[in-house]
Amino acid sequence: MTNLAIALITALQMTVTEVNQDRLRVISQDMISVVEQEFLNSSLKSGMTKEEALHILAAVAVGESNLRSDIETCKVTGDKGRSIGLGQIMRGPNWRGMTRKQICNDRQAQLRLSLHVIDMCWEKTPNANASLRCYTSGNSYKDSYAARHEFDLYRKISKVVSKNIVEQKIRTCSIAQNYSRDYSKFSYEL
Repeated sequence: MTNLAIALITALQMTVTEVNQDRLRVISQDMISVVEQEFLNSSLKSGMTKEEALHILAAVAVGESNLRSDIETCKVTGDKGRSIGLGQIMRGPNWRGMTRKQICNDRQAQLRLSLHVIDMCWEKTPNANASLRCYTSGNSYKDSYAARHEFDLYRKISKVVSKNIVEQKIRTCSIAQNYSRDYSKFSYEL
């Protein structure tokens, strides 16, 4: 598991308490995979960074569905059935030609569709707060509880992921230095 995956799982654990660690691990890996694939394919046009994309995608998924499996599988929907999946993607052009069945059976497709809506919003208003207002209401100027909540999640996730990665790098450097010192002692003893 990568340092980024560990950091994202840590952040999600702090924001979602009712989801078990195995589910958080799989969802985190799917989020990272989707972001990586979309950047590799140059599918995103807004200019946001990978980190911004990952953090805002995580905030949207947590804010819209709390990562609940019954929402992921579309047993529970929003907006009278028009919004489905982890990101509560609203029917219409946001589904990008996919059917409800295709979306409800594919977590990565849900995350990818959410990421494309985020990208569209970010292109219009390149900052997290306005993009989340756009995502939640379709209007980057319309304030709402949902947009404020998702922006708070975005800030918290960004902070925890960044802090966790820095701590992991410090530990790695510390371990490498200790190993280097131990190894040098060993080699001198020969």
